[in-house]
Amino acid sequence: MKKAPSDSITETSFIATPADTNSIGSVFGGRIMQHLDMTAAICARRHSNARVTTVAVNKLKFLKPLRVGHVVKITAKMTRAFKTSMEVQTKVYGEDTYADETFLAATAFFTIVGMDEKNNPIPIPDLMPQSEEELNAWKEAGGRRKGKNE
Repeated sequence: MKKAPSDSITETSFIATPADTNSIGSVFGGRIMQHLDMTAAICARRHSNARVTTVAVNKLKFLKPLRVGHVVKITAKMTRAFKTSMEVQTKVYGEDTYADETFLAATAFFTIVGMDEKNNPIPIPDLMPQSEEELNAWKEAGGRRKGKNE
C-alpha cells in the first residue's frame, strides 16, 4: 500500500500561557518538544495505521522565541517511509494575532517506528511524493538516514 504525504498531514495549536514560559519570558523548549513529539506521532499513526514510538529527534532548531499570548501552531508531514520507520518533518509557527504576524519559530525531524501489539517493529506503507517539493523532501530524508547509518 502506498500513501501520499497529504494523507497524514497533522496540525495542532495552543495559546502560550505563563505556565508555558521560563524565567526570561519565552516558552520552554521542552514544552515545544512535547507538542512536536505528539504532533509527529499523530502524523505517523495516520500514515502507518499502527502504534508508534519516537526513536530520534534530528536537527531541532529553535529559530525565534515564542511569548505568552502567541498562538503556537505545529505542523507535521511525512517526508519518507522506510522499512519499519518513518521520518516526519515538523515546524512550529508563532502567531501574534494582535499584530496579524506569523513567524517560523522552530523546526525538527522525527524518526518514528511503527509497532505491533507486542512492541515489535512492523513494515510501514510506502510514501508516494505528489509534488516536486515532496520528492525533494523524500530524497533529503534518504540522505539524512544514510548519514546516520554511516
